[in-house]
Amino acid sequence: MGELSRDVVVVSADQSCAELDQLFRSQDTLPVVVVRDASRRTGLVMRSTFELVMSGPFGYGRSLWGRRPVGSMADWTPLVLPAETPVTDASHRVRTRGWHNRYDDLLVSWPGGRIGRVSAASLFDALARRLVEQATQDALTGLANRRHFLDELGAACAGNVDGSVAVVFVDLDRMKQVNDSLGHGVGDQLLVSVSRRLVAATEPDDVVARLGGDEFAVLRRVAVGAGGIDAPAFGERLRAAVATPDPSLPEAAHSTASVGVAVATGPIEPGALLHDADAVMYEAKRAGRNAVRAVGSGAPPPGRHADSSAPLQRALEGQQLELHYQPIVELPSGRAVGVEALVRWRHPRHGLLNPEKFPVRSADDLSLIDQWVLRTACADLAFWTNVLGKHAPERVNVNVTAALLRDGGLEAAVLRATGQVGLSPDRLHVELPESADLSLLTDAVGNLNTLRRHGVGVILDDMGAGSSTLRHLSVLPVSGLKIDKSFVAGMLENPNDHAVVKLLTGLGTNLGLPVIAEGVESREQLDELLVLGVGYAQGYLLGRPGPAIELTRSLDPAATGGPAAPPAELPVRGDGRSVTPRLRSARVSRRLG
Repeated sequence: MGELSRDVVVVSADQSCAELDQLFRSQDTLPVVVVRDASRRTGLVMRSTFELVMSGPFGYGRSLWGRRPVGSMADWTPLVLPAETPVTDASHRVRTRGWHNRYDDLLVSWPGGRIGRVSAASLFDALARRLVEQATQDALTGLANRRHFLDELGAACAGNVDGSVAVVFVDLDRMKQVNDSLGHGVGDQLLVSVSRRLVAATEPDDVVARLGGDEFAVLRRVAVGAGGIDAPAFGERLRAAVATPDPSLPEAAHSTASVGVAVATGPIEPGALLHDADAVMYEAKRAGRNAVRAVGSGAPPPGRHADSSAPLQRALEGQQLELHYQPIVELPSGRAVGVEALVRWRHPRHGLLNPEKFPVRSADDLSLIDQWVLRTACADLAFWTNVLGKHAPERVNVNVTAALLRDGGLEAAVLRATGQVGLSPDRLHVELPESADLSLLTDAVGNLNTLRRHGVGVILDDMGAGSSTLRHLSVLPVSGLKIDKSFVAGMLENPNDHAVVKLLTGLGTNLGLPVIAEGVESREQLDELLVLGVGYAQGYLLGRPGPAIELTRSLDPAATGGPAAPPAELPVRGDGRSVTPRLRSARVSRRLG
């Protein structure tokens, strides 16, 4: 508020209204005076109110009020705020004042007795500017945010007839390591430092943005006749700016960046240009990181066109991708309440591949896989429901990557996948990735809230590992959480791992969130999870992932001659009874949704 304040005129409470009337008449632009009495009370007289009283009925106001002291007309309860009060807080205070003086000026105070004034109009103007800034700026770095960058990119491409437009995609190489080893506070310092260095390395007319997490982008426009854009040199300048150590950061907080540059001469779709920059950035990462890759509009980068040369596209067209399903078991009843869908690639030469070995070229590849997994998992669950009835899994969990969250397509993909097969959305749970930055997940809250309203479960995966923080639970509409398997694996030998499992279990219980332990491989682990009160678990002990056809056979009573068969080796509880994973015939795990 101190930045908005203006000087005030102070008058004595004993001064006559006639003298104040003369003061207002001599200073046409004076809107208000501050009144002080012998006890140093502070009052306020607004010009508009004063003139209304002094004109009075039938013009006799000055005769009636001229001799009276100004103190008799002052408002002795004005709103006085410290100079450091945020504009948003001050606006709220104004909005909650009584209607009769809601739009009177505010007084601003400093230590030592100095006082100033702020009009309600200037306060609300400042609030409007602040809201515009919040809508277009990244809160942490002050750079343009993703929405504003895309708006600027769209305008640049629409008006790019004969000039050039360049998009630079900058992705930090060590952000996860910095967050994991030094904490998110230092990670934020790194992001702020990088933003300053990128701005210093660009031109005043360039648009520098933080797209989310550790991803930055730069937009440059060059008019016809002003010379072209040297894409490799432009990218190298930004790479060097990030790679230069910042002495204000701890040595271990330094990071290099992988940089992709795409340049268009003439008309181009904004999404295609951004995709090109993203794709060549991935090329830079695969080249060893701390590198630059560039492409012009005449040379599409790998991944822009999903043609027959793209390995993943070939895998989809050749039906080489498949889903394996692992049961999620309710403890201590031992009933399998659902399954998690895990994508695999049955490669004709390399055999069965896990996702870590997929040749992902860009974020579009990841998004393509996500949508295929969603469609296939929903179709499989709908098939089991139609064929197996009450013996079908109650729900299916699907992992989604940051790519689908980043492009805003999660909501549409989920509702399309469930709608196409007539599956109720409440039978689908999406698991949010541990690798997704909190700011990216926060940007996706709107879509996640929509999915929750449709009944879709939202599970926070791998809690405790990587960049997962307790802050995720306070900002995301989650309906459950998973304890990372690394803690389950070490909890019997490592007291710290045991403490984490206990902490997360208690946290989930207190928040009313079901807790699922991953990676259960021994009876001793299962016994301890039961003691700690973990509600659900999955792992090799309870069931290995297998193709859909195997799960269908194990669930079909006609194929097995009776109820679904349990695993060959049954885990044993602490009380000596076996824990038998079996499908629930009734929907009694509604709290998971």
